Amino acid sequence: MALESPPRPELVGVTRRQFFNRSLVGLTALGLSGFGSAVLAFLWPRIGGAFGSTIDAGSLDRLVEVARDTRMPVYVPAGRFYAVPHGDGVVALFQRCTHLGCRVPFCSTSQWFECGCHQSKYNRVGEWKAGPAPRGLDRFAVRIEDGHVLVDTGGLQTGPPRGTDTIGQEPEGPHCVTDGHAT
Repeated sequence: MALESPPRPELVGVTRRQFFNRSLVGLTALGLSGFGSAVLAFLWPRIGGAFGSTIDAGSLDRLVEVARDTRMPVYVPAGRFYAVPHGDGVVALFQRCTHLGCRVPFCSTSQWFECGCHQSKYNRVGEWKAGPAPRGLDRFAVRIEDGHVLVDTGGLQTGPPRGTDTIGQEPEGPHCVTDGHAT
């Protein structure tokens, strides 16, 4: 009969060093996977309905009616643009000043777009009228299909050069921005 060795106790547990090493590796992997997910989400193209795609700004009749009733352009937050009825169509003006990129609000008293950062002013269709901006407000391509205004926010078109004045609009009241401060 062969001698059997006594049973060995199972090694149970983890040393403190193993625990900390495994924790460090696990937390590093978790952090890197979170960072990788954020990078992929940032680089992944957006599909419809968001800035950088084609935005449905609504029906042409509704835009014209709202602009006529309120005497204000229609702001479309999803596309970051103002829809301004002009002629038989619509001009889509990007909300950023061409000087340093400040958001340009519409002044209801002067009926112009007026930048509160450095006093650039633009008429109702975004043509430069005053201030340090190098040109008029940049625009997006617009097409009308089945009575709906579709604006392609994926490609910005350079605004009209200084001196362009297609509508001859003078301010209709006091400016909202004077001496660099909004009133």
